[in-house]
Amino acid sequence: MSKFSSIGNLAVLCAIFLSVVQCALHTSGRWIVDSSGARVKLRCVNWAGHMETHIPEGLQHQSVSTIASFIANSGFNCVRLTYSIDMALDTSQKVSDSFAAAAGLAGVSSSDMEALYQEAVSKNSFIASATTLGVFGTVIDALSSKGIYTILDNQVSKASWCCSGTDGNGWWDAASGYNADYSRYFNTQNWLKGLSAMASFSNSHTGVVGMSIRNELRAASTQDQNNHADWYTYVGQGAEAIHSANSNLLIMIGGISYDTDLSFIYNKNLDTFTSIPNRIVWEIHAYSWSGYGSTCSDIESSLGNKAGYLIAEGKSYTAPLWMSEFGVGWSGGNVDGGLTSSDDSFLKCIVSYMSGNDADWALWALQGDYYVRQGQVSFEETFGILKKDWSGLRNSETLTLLGNMLKVSQGP
Repeated sequence: MSKFSSIGNLAVLCAIFLSVVQCALHTSGRWIVDSSGARVKLRCVNWAGHMETHIPEGLQHQSVSTIASFIANSGFNCVRLTYSIDMALDTSQKVSDSFAAAAGLAGVSSSDMEALYQEAVSKNSFIASATTLGVFGTVIDALSSKGIYTILDNQVSKASWCCSGTDGNGWWDAASGYNADYSRYFNTQNWLKGLSAMASFSNSHTGVVGMSIRNELRAASTQDQNNHADWYTYVGQGAEAIHSANSNLLIMIGGISYDTDLSFIYNKNLDTFTSIPNRIVWEIHAYSWSGYGSTCSDIESSLGNKAGYLIAEGKSYTAPLWMSEFGVGWSGGNVDGGLTSSDDSFLKCIVSYMSGNDADWALWALQGDYYVRQGQVSFEETFGILKKDWSGLRNSETLTLLGNMLKVSQGP
Protein backbone atom coordinates (compact mmCIF):
# COMPACT_ATOMS: atom_id res chain seq x y z
CA MET A 1 0.00 0.00 0.00
CA SER A 2 1.39 3.42 -0.95
CA LYS A 3 1.96 6.24 1.52
CA PHE A 4 -0.90 8.24 0.06
CA SER A 5 -3.30 5.30 0.06
CA SER A 6 -2.61 4.94 3.78
CA ILE A 7 -3.22 8.65 4.32
CA GLY A 8 -6.51 8.44 2.47
CA ASN A 9 -7.63 5.44 4.50
CA LEU A 10 -6.79 7.16 7.80
CA ALA A 11 -8.83 10.19 6.76
CA VAL A 12 -11.78 7.98 5.81
CA LEU A 13 -11.63 6.13 9.13
CA CYS A 14 -11.65 9.45 10.97
CA ALA A 15 -14.62 10.65 8.93
CA ILE A 16 -16.57 7.43 9.48
CA PHE A 17 -16.49 7.99 13.24
CA LEU A 18 -17.32 11.69 13.12
CA SER A 19 -20.67 11.16 14.81
CA VAL A 20 -18.97 9.51 17.79
CA VAL A 21 -15.54 11.12 18.08
CA GLN A 22 -14.45 14.69 17.31
CA CYS A 23 -11.90 14.17 14.53
CA ALA A 24 -10.77 17.79 14.54
CA LEU A 25 -8.70 18.86 11.58
CA HIS A 26 -5.88 21.37 11.66
CA THR A 27 -3.26 22.73 9.29
CA SER A 28 0.40 21.87 8.90
CA GLY A 29 2.09 24.20 6.45
CA ARG A 30 0.06 24.07 3.26
CA TRP A 31 -1.78 20.89 4.23
CA ILE A 32 -4.95 20.04 6.12
CA VAL A 33 -4.27 17.09 8.43
CA ASP A 34 -6.13 15.02 11.01
CA SER A 35 -5.17 14.41 14.64
CA SER A 36 -2.61 11.77 13.59
CA GLY A 37 -0.92 14.15 11.14
CA ALA A 38 -2.29 12.34 8.08
CA ARG A 39 -3.28 14.53 5.17
CA VAL A 40 -7.00 15.15 4.57
CA LYS A 41 -7.70 16.52 1.10
CA LEU A 42 -11.03 18.33 0.97
CA ARG A 43 -12.91 17.15 -2.13
CA CYS A 44 -16.20 18.88 -1.60
CA VAL A 45 -19.43 19.75 -3.31
CA ASN A 46 -21.47 22.85 -2.46
CA TRP A 47 -24.98 22.31 -1.13
CA ALA A 48 -27.01 25.51 -0.89
CA GLY A 49 -29.09 26.27 2.20
CA HIS A 50 -28.94 30.06 2.33
CA MET A 51 -32.11 30.93 0.41
CA GLU A 52 -35.48 32.18 1.65
CA THR A 53 -36.72 28.83 2.97
CA HIS A 54 -33.77 28.67 5.41
CA ILE A 55 -33.06 24.96 4.81
CA PRO A 56 -30.83 23.00 2.42
CA GLU A 57 -32.23 22.59 -1.07
CA GLY A 58 -33.73 19.47 -2.61
CA LEU A 59 -35.56 17.87 0.30
CA GLN A 60 -38.80 17.93 -1.69
CA HIS A 61 -37.14 15.52 -4.15
CA GLN A 62 -35.14 13.08 -2.03
CA SER A 63 -34.61 12.05 1.58
CA VAL A 64 -31.62 13.46 3.42
CA SER A 65 -30.17 9.96 3.65
CA THR A 66 -30.48 9.38 -0.10
CA ILE A 67 -28.70 12.65 -0.90
CA ALA A 68 -25.94 11.93 1.63
CA SER A 69 -25.41 8.48 0.10
CA PHE A 70 -25.17 9.96 -3.39
CA ILE A 71 -22.51 12.43 -2.25
CA ALA A 72 -20.44 9.71 -0.58
CA ASN A 73 -20.80 7.26 -3.45
CA SER A 74 -19.66 9.93 -5.93
CA GLY A 75 -16.26 10.25 -4.25
CA PHE A 76 -16.76 13.53 -2.37
CA ASN A 77 -15.58 13.60 1.24
CA CYS A 78 -16.93 17.01 2.17
CA VAL A 79 -19.88 19.38 1.72
CA ARG A 80 -19.70 23.16 1.82
CA LEU A 81 -23.11 23.81 3.33
CA THR A 82 -24.29 27.40 2.94
CA TYR A 83 -26.52 29.33 5.34
CA SER A 84 -27.76 32.86 6.00
CA ILE A 85 -27.40 35.03 9.10
CA ASP A 86 -31.20 35.34 9.00
CA MET A 87 -31.41 31.61 9.71
CA ALA A 88 -28.55 31.59 12.23
CA LEU A 89 -30.28 34.21 14.37
CA ASP A 90 -33.76 32.64 14.22
CA THR A 91 -33.01 29.13 15.40
CA SER A 92 -36.48 28.34 16.74
CA GLN A 93 -38.32 28.98 13.46
CA LYS A 94 -40.37 25.99 12.34
CA VAL A 95 -39.83 24.85 8.77
CA SER A 96 -43.56 25.20 8.09
CA ASP A 97 -43.31 28.86 9.09
CA SER A 98 -40.16 29.45 7.05
CA PHE A 99 -41.82 28.14 3.88
CA ALA A 100 -44.90 30.27 4.53
CA ALA A 101 -42.75 33.37 5.06
CA ALA A 102 -40.65 32.57 1.98
CA ALA A 103 -43.61 33.26 -0.30
CA GLY A 104 -43.64 36.95 0.58
CA LEU A 105 -39.86 37.23 0.82
CA ALA A 106 -39.31 35.67 -2.61
CA GLY A 107 -42.38 37.12 -4.30
CA VAL A 108 -44.12 33.86 -5.16
CA SER A 109 -47.50 32.41 -4.32
CA SER A 110 -48.27 30.94 -0.90
CA SER A 111 -49.86 27.91 -2.55
CA ASP A 112 -46.63 27.13 -4.43
CA MET A 113 -44.58 27.29 -1.23
CA GLU A 114 -47.13 25.18 0.66
CA ALA A 115 -46.96 22.56 -2.07
CA LEU A 116 -43.15 22.48 -1.85
CA TYR A 117 -43.33 22.17 1.91
CA GLN A 118 -45.75 19.23 1.71
CA GLU A 119 -43.50 17.52 -0.84
CA ALA A 120 -40.51 17.96 1.48
CA VAL A 121 -42.48 16.44 4.37
CA SER A 122 -43.51 13.50 2.21
CA LYS A 123 -39.83 12.72 1.50
CA ASN A 124 -38.53 13.69 4.97
CA SER A 125 -41.23 13.25 7.60
CA PHE A 126 -39.08 14.76 10.38
CA ILE A 127 -39.52 18.18 8.72
CA ALA A 128 -43.13 18.36 9.94
CA SER A 129 -41.93 19.10 13.47
CA ALA A 130 -38.46 20.46 12.73
CA THR A 131 -36.92 23.88 13.10
CA THR A 132 -34.79 25.23 10.28
CA LEU A 133 -31.61 24.83 12.32
CA GLY A 134 -32.76 21.33 13.22
CA VAL A 135 -32.83 20.45 9.52
CA PHE A 136 -29.23 21.62 9.21
CA GLY A 137 -28.35 19.38 12.14
CA THR A 138 -30.06 16.39 10.55
CA VAL A 139 -28.29 17.00 7.24
CA ILE A 140 -24.88 17.37 8.91
CA ASP A 141 -25.36 14.20 10.95
CA ALA A 142 -26.51 12.23 7.90
CA LEU A 143 -23.44 13.36 5.99
CA SER A 144 -21.25 12.47 8.96
CA SER A 145 -22.73 8.96 9.08
CA LYS A 146 -21.52 8.49 5.50
CA GLY A 147 -17.99 9.75 6.28
CA ILE A 148 -18.59 13.24 4.87
CA TYR A 149 -17.16 16.35 6.52
CA THR A 150 -19.18 19.59 6.58
CA ILE A 151 -17.82 23.12 6.14
CA LEU A 152 -20.43 25.71 7.12
CA ASP A 153 -20.35 28.73 4.82
CA ASN A 154 -21.97 32.07 5.62
CA GLN A 155 -23.18 32.89 2.14
CA VAL A 156 -25.30 35.97 2.94
CA SER A 157 -26.93 37.91 5.76
CA LYS A 158 -30.38 38.35 4.21
CA ALA A 159 -31.54 34.97 2.95
CA SER A 160 -31.57 35.29 -0.85
CA TRP A 161 -29.65 34.47 -3.99
CA CYS A 162 -26.02 35.60 -4.05
CA CYS A 163 -24.12 37.53 -5.36
CA SER A 164 -24.30 40.95 -6.99
CA GLY A 165 -23.32 44.56 -6.44
CA THR A 166 -26.85 45.53 -5.44
CA ASP A 167 -27.99 42.73 -3.12
CA GLY A 168 -26.90 44.51 0.07
CA ASN A 169 -24.86 41.51 1.27
CA GLY A 170 -21.41 42.37 -0.02
CA TRP A 171 -19.51 44.45 2.57
CA TRP A 172 -19.78 45.24 6.29
CA ASP A 173 -22.12 48.10 7.14
CA ALA A 174 -19.71 49.28 9.87
CA ALA A 175 -16.86 49.67 7.36
CA SER A 176 -15.87 53.03 5.93
CA GLY A 177 -17.62 54.43 2.84
CA TYR A 178 -21.06 52.94 3.49
CA ASN A 179 -23.00 52.08 0.33
CA ALA A 180 -26.54 50.71 0.68
CA ASP A 181 -26.32 48.57 -2.46
CA TYR A 182 -23.46 46.62 -0.92
CA SER A 183 -24.14 46.85 2.81
CA ARG A 184 -27.78 47.47 3.73
CA TYR A 185 -28.32 43.89 4.96
CA PHE A 186 -24.75 43.20 6.12
CA ASN A 187 -25.15 44.23 9.75
CA THR A 188 -21.70 43.70 11.24
CA GLN A 189 -22.79 42.87 14.79
CA ASN A 190 -25.49 40.45 13.64
CA TRP A 191 -22.92 38.78 11.39
CA LEU A 192 -20.58 38.23 14.34
CA LYS A 193 -23.46 36.91 16.45
CA GLY A 194 -24.45 34.57 13.62
CA LEU A 195 -20.93 33.19 13.22
CA SER A 196 -20.73 32.60 16.97
CA ALA A 197 -24.15 30.93 17.02
CA MET A 198 -23.28 28.52 14.20
CA ALA A 199 -19.89 27.71 15.71
CA SER A 200 -21.58 26.95 19.04
CA PHE A 201 -24.18 24.82 17.23
CA SER A 202 -21.36 22.84 15.59
CA ASN A 203 -20.09 21.71 18.98
CA SER A 204 -23.06 19.33 19.02
CA HIS A 205 -22.50 18.20 15.42
CA THR A 206 -18.95 16.97 15.12
CA GLY A 207 -19.26 16.41 11.39
CA VAL A 208 -18.64 20.15 11.10
CA VAL A 209 -14.88 20.56 10.80
CA GLY A 210 -14.69 24.14 9.52
CA MET A 211 -16.50 27.41 8.93
CA SER A 212 -16.05 30.06 6.27
CA ILE A 213 -15.96 33.70 7.37
CA ARG A 214 -18.15 35.07 4.55
CA ASN A 215 -18.84 34.25 0.92
CA GLU A 216 -17.59 36.56 -1.86
CA LEU A 217 -16.84 39.78 -0.03
CA ARG A 218 -17.18 42.65 -2.50
CA ALA A 219 -16.97 46.39 -2.02
CA ALA A 220 -18.38 49.44 -3.75
CA SER A 221 -16.01 52.01 -5.21
CA THR A 222 -16.55 54.09 -2.05
CA GLN A 223 -15.43 51.18 0.14
CA ASP A 224 -12.18 49.28 0.73
CA GLN A 225 -10.13 52.38 -0.01
CA ASN A 226 -7.86 52.11 3.06
CA ASN A 227 -5.39 49.37 2.06
CA HIS A 228 -7.97 46.76 3.06
CA ALA A 229 -7.91 47.91 6.70
CA ASP A 230 -11.61 47.10 7.12
CA TRP A 231 -11.06 43.63 5.67
CA TYR A 232 -8.28 42.94 8.17
CA THR A 233 -10.35 44.29 11.07
CA TYR A 234 -13.61 42.48 10.43
CA VAL A 235 -12.20 39.24 9.09
CA GLY A 236 -10.10 39.09 12.25
CA GLN A 237 -13.18 39.67 14.40
CA GLY A 238 -15.09 36.99 12.52
CA ALA A 239 -12.30 34.46 12.96
CA GLU A 240 -12.14 35.20 16.69
CA ALA A 241 -15.92 34.81 17.02
CA ILE A 242 -15.75 31.35 15.45
CA HIS A 243 -12.68 30.24 17.38
CA SER A 244 -14.05 31.45 20.73
CA ALA A 245 -17.21 29.39 20.24
CA ASN A 246 -15.51 26.26 18.88
CA SER A 247 -11.72 26.06 18.95
CA ASN A 248 -11.68 22.78 16.97
CA LEU A 249 -12.81 24.33 13.69
CA LEU A 250 -10.82 25.21 10.63
CA ILE A 251 -11.50 28.83 9.64
CA MET A 252 -11.78 29.49 5.91
CA ILE A 253 -10.87 33.03 4.84
CA GLY A 254 -11.47 34.48 1.39
CA GLY A 255 -10.21 37.77 0.02
CA ILE A 256 -11.86 40.60 -1.88
CA SER A 257 -13.54 40.99 -5.28
CA TYR A 258 -15.87 37.99 -4.98
CA ASP A 259 -13.19 35.78 -3.36
CA THR A 260 -10.82 36.19 -6.31
CA ASP A 261 -8.00 38.20 -4.76
CA LEU A 262 -5.74 37.49 -1.79
CA SER A 263 -2.64 39.06 -3.33
CA PHE A 264 -2.36 41.67 -0.57
CA ILE A 265 -1.55 38.99 2.03
CA TYR A 266 1.92 38.79 0.45
CA ASN A 267 2.82 42.17 1.97
CA LYS A 268 0.73 42.06 5.15
CA ASN A 269 -0.51 38.90 6.79
CA LEU A 270 -3.65 38.68 8.91
CA ASP A 271 -2.87 38.97 12.64
CA THR A 272 -5.34 36.15 13.30
CA PHE A 273 -3.04 33.85 11.36
CA THR A 274 -0.67 33.78 14.33
CA SER A 275 -3.17 34.31 17.17
CA ILE A 276 -5.16 31.25 16.01
CA PRO A 277 -2.36 28.95 14.82
CA ASN A 278 -2.88 25.92 12.61
CA ARG A 279 -6.52 26.68 11.88
CA ILE A 280 -6.56 29.19 8.99
CA VAL A 281 -7.31 28.00 5.44
CA TRP A 282 -7.20 30.49 2.55
CA GLU A 283 -10.18 30.45 0.20
CA ILE A 284 -10.48 31.31 -3.52
CA HIS A 285 -13.20 31.14 -6.19
CA ALA A 286 -12.75 30.58 -9.91
CA TYR A 287 -15.28 30.80 -12.72
CA SER A 288 -14.82 31.59 -16.40
CA TRP A 289 -16.06 35.14 -15.67
CA SER A 290 -13.81 35.71 -12.63
CA GLY A 291 -11.32 37.82 -14.57
CA TYR A 292 -8.31 35.52 -14.42
CA GLY A 293 -7.80 35.58 -18.18
CA SER A 294 -8.95 33.87 -21.35
CA THR A 295 -6.16 31.34 -21.93
CA CYS A 296 -5.05 28.56 -19.64
CA SER A 297 -1.62 30.09 -19.19
CA ASP A 298 -3.20 33.43 -18.24
CA ILE A 299 -5.61 31.77 -15.80
CA GLU A 300 -2.87 29.77 -14.11
CA SER A 301 -0.58 32.78 -13.85
CA SER A 302 -3.33 34.99 -12.43
CA LEU A 303 -4.46 32.35 -9.93
CA GLY A 304 -0.88 31.97 -8.81
CA ASN A 305 -0.38 35.69 -8.29
CA LYS A 306 -3.69 36.25 -6.53
CA ALA A 307 -3.75 33.19 -4.28
CA GLY A 308 -1.65 30.23 -5.40
CA TYR A 309 1.52 31.69 -3.88
CA LEU A 310 0.00 31.15 -0.43
CA ILE A 311 0.84 27.43 -0.46
CA ALA A 312 4.58 28.02 -0.84
CA GLU A 313 6.14 26.33 2.19
CA GLY A 314 8.07 28.21 4.83
CA LYS A 315 6.44 31.63 4.43
CA SER A 316 4.76 33.68 7.15
CA TYR A 317 1.43 33.22 5.33
CA THR A 318 1.78 29.56 4.31
CA ALA A 319 -1.52 27.69 4.69
CA PRO A 320 -3.79 25.40 2.69
CA LEU A 321 -5.60 26.97 -0.26
CA TRP A 322 -9.17 25.81 -0.80
CA MET A 323 -10.90 26.58 -4.10
CA SER A 324 -14.31 26.60 -2.46
CA GLU A 325 -16.22 27.43 -5.63
CA PHE A 326 -15.60 26.59 -9.25
CA GLY A 327 -17.94 25.16 -11.82
CA VAL A 328 -19.38 25.00 -15.31
CA GLY A 329 -22.72 24.37 -16.97
CA TRP A 330 -23.15 20.61 -17.16
CA SER A 331 -25.54 20.45 -20.12
CA GLY A 332 -26.19 22.06 -23.47
CA GLY A 333 -22.87 21.64 -25.23
CA ASN A 334 -21.40 19.19 -27.69
CA VAL A 335 -17.75 19.02 -26.64
CA ASP A 336 -16.32 16.64 -24.00
CA GLY A 337 -19.12 15.30 -21.83
CA GLY A 338 -21.70 17.67 -23.27
CA LEU A 339 -19.96 20.89 -22.20
CA THR A 340 -19.79 24.03 -24.29
CA SER A 341 -16.41 24.75 -25.84
CA SER A 342 -15.65 27.59 -23.42
CA ASP A 343 -16.70 25.58 -20.34
CA ASP A 344 -14.70 22.60 -21.57
CA SER A 345 -11.55 24.70 -21.94
CA PHE A 346 -12.01 26.40 -18.59
CA LEU A 347 -12.64 23.16 -16.70
CA LYS A 348 -9.60 21.45 -18.24
CA CYS A 349 -7.46 24.38 -17.14
CA ILE A 350 -8.78 24.28 -13.55
CA VAL A 351 -8.37 20.51 -13.36
CA SER A 352 -4.79 20.81 -14.59
CA TYR A 353 -3.93 23.61 -12.16
CA MET A 354 -5.57 22.00 -9.14
CA SER A 355 -4.23 18.52 -9.90
CA GLY A 356 -0.73 19.89 -10.27
CA ASN A 357 -0.94 21.51 -6.84
CA ASP A 358 -3.07 18.69 -5.38
CA ALA A 359 -5.06 21.46 -3.68
CA ASP A 360 -8.37 21.29 -1.81
CA TRP A 361 -11.61 22.22 -3.60
CA ALA A 362 -15.41 22.41 -3.57
CA LEU A 363 -17.42 22.11 -6.78
CA TRP A 364 -20.38 24.42 -7.36
CA ALA A 365 -22.83 22.77 -6.99
CA LEU A 366 -24.89 19.76 -5.90
CA GLN A 367 -28.42 21.13 -6.27
CA GLY A 368 -30.39 20.46 -9.43
CA ASP A 369 -32.85 23.19 -8.56
CA TYR A 370 -33.94 25.57 -5.79
CA TYR A 371 -37.24 25.69 -3.91
CA VAL A 372 -37.36 29.29 -5.10
CA ARG A 373 -34.78 31.61 -6.61
CA GLN A 374 -35.11 35.15 -7.91
CA GLY A 375 -38.90 35.01 -7.91
CA GLN A 376 -39.20 31.62 -9.61
CA VAL A 377 -40.32 28.38 -7.97
CA SER A 378 -38.30 25.24 -8.82
CA PHE A 379 -35.58 27.31 -10.47
CA GLU A 380 -33.19 25.00 -12.33
CA GLU A 381 -29.46 25.16 -11.50
CA THR A 382 -27.59 24.21 -14.68
CA PHE A 383 -24.31 24.34 -12.75
CA GLY A 384 -25.75 21.65 -10.47
CA ILE A 385 -24.38 18.16 -10.98
CA LEU A 386 -27.80 16.66 -10.20
CA LYS A 387 -30.74 16.72 -12.58
CA LYS A 388 -33.52 19.17 -11.86
CA ASP A 389 -35.53 16.43 -10.11
CA TRP A 390 -32.43 15.26 -8.17
CA SER A 391 -32.76 11.75 -9.63
CA GLY A 392 -29.13 11.38 -10.68
CA LEU A 393 -26.25 13.07 -12.44
CA ARG A 394 -27.21 15.74 -14.97
CA ASN A 395 -24.13 14.77 -16.99
CA SER A 396 -22.81 11.22 -16.77
CA GLU A 397 -19.26 12.44 -17.48
CA THR A 398 -19.07 14.89 -14.56
CA LEU A 399 -16.87 12.85 -12.26
CA THR A 400 -14.68 11.67 -15.13
CA LEU A 401 -14.09 15.27 -16.20
CA LEU A 402 -12.83 16.15 -12.71
CA GLY A 403 -9.96 13.78 -13.45
CA ASN A 404 -7.06 13.72 -11.04
CA MET A 405 -8.63 16.33 -8.79
CA LEU A 406 -10.35 13.43 -7.04
CA LYS A 407 -7.03 11.75 -6.27
CA VAL A 408 -4.51 12.43 -3.51
CA SER A 409 -0.93 12.58 -4.78
CA GLN A 410 0.90 14.79 -2.30
CA GLY A 411 1.08 15.39 1.43
CA PRO A 412 3.24 16.47 4.38
